[in-house]
Amino acid sequence: MHSIAAVRSAGGAASYFAKDDYYTGEHSAEATAWGGKGAAAIGLSGEVSKEAFENLLNGKLPDGTLVNQTANRTTGIDLTFSMPKSASVMAYIAGDKRILEAHMAAVKATMGWAEKTFAEARDYSRNRNGEPVRTGNLVYALFEHDTSRKLDPQGHIHVVVAAITQTAAGKWQALWNGQLWKNNTTIGSAYHAAFRQELAKLGYETQLTGKHGQFEIKGVPREVLQEFSKRREEVIAKAKEVGVTTPQGQDRVVVNSRDAKLNVEDRGALREQWKARAAALGFDGKERLSQALERSGPAGVERDRSIGVQARVQEIIASVRTVIGDYLRPGDDLTTKGLARATLTPAQLRSEMAVASAVRMLGQREAAFSVTDIYKGALNLGLAGVTIDGVDKRVSALIESGQLIKGASDRLDGVFTHVTTPEHVAQERQLLAGVDQGRGATAPIVPAGEVTEKLQAAAGDRPLNGEQLAAATLALSSTDRVVVIQGVAGAGKTTMLEAMAAVASDHGKEVIGLAFANKMVSTLRNETGLEAMTVSSFVNQHIRGARAGRGAEFEASRQALADKVIVLDEASLVANEAMNNLVTIANAYKVNGLWLTGDVKQLPSIDWGKAYHLVQGHDPAIARLETSQRQKTEHMQQVATLSREGKFKESFEVLGERVQAHGNDYLAKAAERWLSLAPEERERTAIYTSGRASRSELNQLVQAGLKQEGTITGEGLRLTTLQQVNTTREEMRYAHTYSAGLLLEVARRVDAVGLSRGRYDVLGADTKGRVVVRDERGREIRFDPQKIDPTDKRDALKLAEKMDTTLHEGDKIRWTDTDKPRNLDNSEQARVLAITEQGVKVENAKGEVIDLQHGDKMLERLGLSYAINMHQAQGMTTDKGIGAMHSSEQNLSTQRLSYVMLTRVRFDVEIFTNDRDRLLQTISHNTGDKLSALETTGEKDPGGSRRLDPAKAGTFSPTIPPEVLAGLAPKGNFPTHDPGASAAKEAAVPAPPAKEVDLPERNIERSR
Repeated sequence: MHSIAAVRSAGGAASYFAKDDYYTGEHSAEATAWGGKGAAAIGLSGEVSKEAFENLLNGKLPDGTLVNQTANRTTGIDLTFSMPKSASVMAYIAGDKRILEAHMAAVKATMGWAEKTFAEARDYSRNRNGEPVRTGNLVYALFEHDTSRKLDPQGHIHVVVAAITQTAAGKWQALWNGQLWKNNTTIGSAYHAAFRQELAKLGYETQLTGKHGQFEIKGVPREVLQEFSKRREEVIAKAKEVGVTTPQGQDRVVVNSRDAKLNVEDRGALREQWKARAAALGFDGKERLSQALERSGPAGVERDRSIGVQARVQEIIASVRTVIGDYLRPGDDLTTKGLARATLTPAQLRSEMAVASAVRMLGQREAAFSVTDIYKGALNLGLAGVTIDGVDKRVSALIESGQLIKGASDRLDGVFTHVTTPEHVAQERQLLAGVDQGRGATAPIVPAGEVTEKLQAAAGDRPLNGEQLAAATLALSSTDRVVVIQGVAGAGKTTMLEAMAAVASDHGKEVIGLAFANKMVSTLRNETGLEAMTVSSFVNQHIRGARAGRGAEFEASRQALADKVIVLDEASLVANEAMNNLVTIANAYKVNGLWLTGDVKQLPSIDWGKAYHLVQGHDPAIARLETSQRQKTEHMQQVATLSREGKFKESFEVLGERVQAHGNDYLAKAAERWLSLAPEERERTAIYTSGRASRSELNQLVQAGLKQEGTITGEGLRLTTLQQVNTTREEMRYAHTYSAGLLLEVARRVDAVGLSRGRYDVLGADTKGRVVVRDERGREIRFDPQKIDPTDKRDALKLAEKMDTTLHEGDKIRWTDTDKPRNLDNSEQARVLAITEQGVKVENAKGEVIDLQHGDKMLERLGLSYAINMHQAQGMTTDKGIGAMHSSEQNLSTQRLSYVMLTRVRFDVEIFTNDRDRLLQTISHNTGDKLSALETTGEKDPGGSRRLDPAKAGTFSPTIPPEVLAGLAPKGNFPTHDPGASAAKEAAVPAPPAKEVDLPERNIERSR
């Protein structure tokens, strides 16, 4: 594993290290060395002396020059590279000293890349606060150790990086180490890949065991690893005690829980003791070492040369029989295809495949992503021979060929950090071109001068305010097909939509409601009375005809959508592809309007892109609702406003003691607080948390409390329920994704791997990398997931985790799947009325009573629902709320998630956390934002320029099928609003009346 820690930076740090005897003491150091281009530049090489090391920590160069002498300066950082336990066992117990050399080589290779990529200084020529510039050099000392703090065998190398670096101008100054900290896990992935490769050269086979490419050597028994892992067990136990679950959090536990390093007077005796402990378990490693030595010979080493187009078949099979399958796997646009593959070495081919997979994994969730995330994703697949150098070269080649597009950079040194793909760029251009195509393309539903009176009449005893009237007037009177209503959380969009739909209906237009999820569809339908459905259902009904532009499907959809207006609620949750499809459908069938409502500051889409934000930045017809009507207390009005502006520190100050820190007991305290409420108060108080593990624990804690007080009754019915595993399509092409015990669901036959529709129990993977499953008839089936077409986006395969769930009479549950005939919608809540011999009687959200017999599929598709996540919460309103958040959950404690939680409630909210200050710090550093491809390339300003370059807008990715482009791309050039085009449209579309209504201009931004 790999961890990072600050070297103590107070005055006299060097003296501390000398006293502690940890880095330079004779007893603990087996080998030392200087490293880094910076060290070479100042003449430091060979073994590390105590004096030179102390001087460097104090910023003193060998020639006496003083660097980084500011107060409270950072002295340096300690990057620790620890061997897998199996490698330490083979090195120190089996006696394979080659492993120690391989380990040092892997660390040096990793540090060479990290130095080139992450070493930075600050330049103050353009900004008084400074800006990062890459220097490409570090000064560091390496210290090799052989024991853990519990004196178990644990080979590890400390790389202590001094806080100095040399700029391109030759000046020595302080190291800006932010990138080393930020990319700690990527450095760890590079290290694990490098060490795996070095061990392969020695004849060892390895297997992945954890995140970031962590692995173990095959053949070292599990009980031996456990015997010599006392320090690891201590860290895991401590992490559990303080409620830490993330790798970053465990790194802090490693540092904070260190005991004093024990000196070893007789290292020989210690190693004999290790051997005796291993022998007691029947292991000495000699057989495993012998096998490795045999495999490391010429016959066992994979040749690092191309397969050779002219080579004889038998010679090919003899030389690369273990990798021949790689050359025969399906090709894709991100790898070399056809006979050209034969010119690649096995390592080169696998590097191409790994990078291609990483790009697809990232690209399914994001429109643009960091280069280091590609590195990490590719390395963590654990493919043989794939190292950071090969991955780096392949990424550069894809950028050179245009298959990846580098992001714009405003850095002084020109370094770019993010990339996108031609497909992502093309889809975003296409989306905005679709918005342009709809400008001035429709007739007003109601003349602007007549809207206000009609709206207020439709609103009845809930009159609309000025902002709502402005937004509704714009939508109903606009000649633009796409109209955006940007409304802050709680602005009353639903009330406004109900009145708008009524007015539109009076003028012969039917409004169809769309939402991202079934739960939101139900809410929209119930609160507005609109016909409503999910975005995916709507798109599936109409997109094929829209793309074709003619034929039976086109005519059927054209008739179905005649005189229709489409309103999309909670539009921020809709990804680029789905939004693109909606705009395409709206234009193809000339619907009267596509109204997009939502809040760009709430949660973004799960899949790639931020379409709603992108459309808002393209100068559409847009109205803004800036006043929340939800919060009914003064302090919650303050909290909602502050959090909307990203001022969470001030929000927490307003909440005061309502934000409570309880260490590892924070979940229990949150549950206890909810259980302390009176029954009627519980119904008005929601529990929010985003982590899957924390949500499960909270549900169990609340259920246990309700059982104890008698609110829920009965012995309980134990069920095996299914929780979908969140994987990308590309991850489904790798055997390690299919963990034993999971359930594989196949929605349609997948000919590439010979799987028919049905369910399969996952048994694991065999030695050939094939997934082993058992079908419903008990037959064992093996398939190679790499044969799955990487371009297939139909999501035929899904994995689910089996969970033990106990239901009691009175329990509150939620559905994790949809059963439309019985009005059971995904994420909708229900209540258990009775548990009988026949099954479970439930009351759904509509108050209907349904009997679920034993064996009913919906008894697998449910979970307790006392605590809900933020995605379920978006769109909901409740009187009070209790939030549970942990400071180490960096992907869950974000500004967007926090904003959603803090704006759900009318009267009050309490937050329970492990550490208030750290939680606030985590939220402050994690916006939860997504990236746009066009913003990344610099083609679009996040602030929003209205038009695209028409030439660029007409450029589409060759990876999008021509038949799709024919249906989706607007005919001819994209609209540029030249006078001729405007005149032509005005001749076809009746102009709105000249009469204007006096509305607050700050709430409306018209497209012209």
